[in-house]
Amino acid sequence: MIRPLRILVLVLAIAAPGYAQTLPAWEVFGGYSWQRSNLREYFKSTPIIYSVRNKGGSLNGFDVAFTENVNSWFGGTLDITGHFAAPEISGVKTHQSMYTFTYGPRFAYRERGVLMGFGHVLAGVAHATAKVTPTGPHADDTSFALAVGAGFDMKFRGNTAIRILQAEYLHANSLGANHNNVRISAGIILTFGEK
Repeated sequence: MIRPLRILVLVLAIAAPGYAQTLPAWEVFGGYSWQRSNLREYFKSTPIIYSVRNKGGSLNGFDVAFTENVNSWFGGTLDITGHFAAPEISGVKTHQSMYTFTYGPRFAYRERGVLMGFGHVLAGVAHATAKVTPTGPHADDTSFALAVGAGFDMKFRGNTAIRILQAEYLHANSLGANHNNVRISAGIILTFGEK
């Protein structure tokens, strides 16, 4: 237990001198994302593959965000995500996907150190698809989406940082299902320009 703690302290100490005291004009984030989803609710129309036991599912995908910093604590974020799964339910192959396109304010807490905390409220649209492959019932739907979340970034070196964790509550009403789920992301941030 002591060794991992020492390694973490060493990484933070090495990264600290690289923490830029200037505010970047733009931050571009890209990384892995996991989302809990109720897309399987669509399959109520196909009782042979629907059951209460498997009405929810896990989707894996990507998260890409572009943030323009207005000042040290406020900015605007455009967030684009895509999540996918192809589970076999009761022996039947299905395909589920959800894309979200959202924009909204981001509030940051920056200290003269390595870590930065942030929170955001993003609104936009969600596009969901659920289908049985290769032939079978399928549907596409677009609805309002709301993502409220927070996270932590760690400055690494130069124009790079690591998004340690971004956790969000995601609400959408795609395919007749009321999605009130969790989305978690992590990845790399590149910064551009100075304010």
